[in-house]
Amino acid sequence: MYRLLVCVKYNGSQYHGWQKQFKNDNSIQSIIENSLFLLFKYNIKIFCSSRTDVGVHSLGQTFHFDIKKYIKINFLLNLLNKILPIYICIKWIKYVYMKFNARYNAIARRYIYIIYNSNLKSVFLDKLVTYNSNDININIMLKASKFLIGRHNFNSFRSSGCESNNSYKTIFYLNIYKLGNFIFFDIKANSFLYHMVRNIVSSLLLIGTYRYSILWIKDFLFCQNKNFFDICIVKPYGLYLMNVYY
Repeated sequence: MYRLLVCVKYNGSQYHGWQKQFKNDNSIQSIIENSLFLLFKYNIKIFCSSRTDVGVHSLGQTFHFDIKKYIKINFLLNLLNKILPIYICIKWIKYVYMKFNARYNAIARRYIYIIYNSNLKSVFLDKLVTYNSNDININIMLKASKFLIGRHNFNSFRSSGCESNNSYKTIFYLNIYKLGNFIFFDIKANSFLYHMVRNIVSSLLLIGTYRYSILWIKDFLFCQNKNFFDICIVKPYGLYLMNVYY
C-alpha cells in the first residue's frame, strides 16, 4: 500500500460542505472519492485535515488516501484534474509514510475571512465574500483581537454541535487589514473549534461596529458561554481555508 497527501482548492458555494453524509451526495469528499474510483476502479476513502462547512472555500485543504500500486504523481494529478468539476482543483500530490495522517499530523491551520464593505453590492462576488455596508472600525477590532492571541479556552467561541473534547486552542496570529472595499481577517491557530473562526469574526464585528466595547471580548472569552453565537454568526461565504501546516 502507498499513502498520498493531496492539496486541493475549491469553491465551496457549489457543494454541501466537505464531509460526505451519504453515498453520492453533493459533498466535496464524495466528488473526489467518485473521481478516484473512476481512476483506480476500487473504492478509496479520503481523510481531510479540516472539515469545511457548506459555503466555505479552500485554497489549501489537504487530505490523504491509500492506493494499492505505485503511480507517478504528475500523471495522477493531471488525470484527476481532468475528471474533477471546474470548482475543484488539485494543487499538488506527494507520497508520505503510511502512518501519516492529514488531520493529526497538522500543526497549524490558517483561515482568511473576507468582507466586502461597501454601500453597493458587488454583482461579481456573490457567495465568494460576505457583504457588509456598516461603518467598520479596523483599529478598535485590532486592539480587541490582541486578547485572543495565545493559548486560551475558546469554549465561548464554539457553536452547538461541536464534538471536540478540548476547547483549549492556541492562536499564533490574528491580523485585520483593509484593501479597497475588502476587509480581511487573517487567523492562524493550531486547530479550531466548530464555527470558531466565524464566531471570532462575528465578535470582532460587534466591536468594530460600536455595539460592544473593546474589553467586552476579554470578558466574553472568559465567560465560557457557548450559546451566544448560535444566533449571531457571520455567513460562511467569506471564509477560506488558506493553508495547513505540517
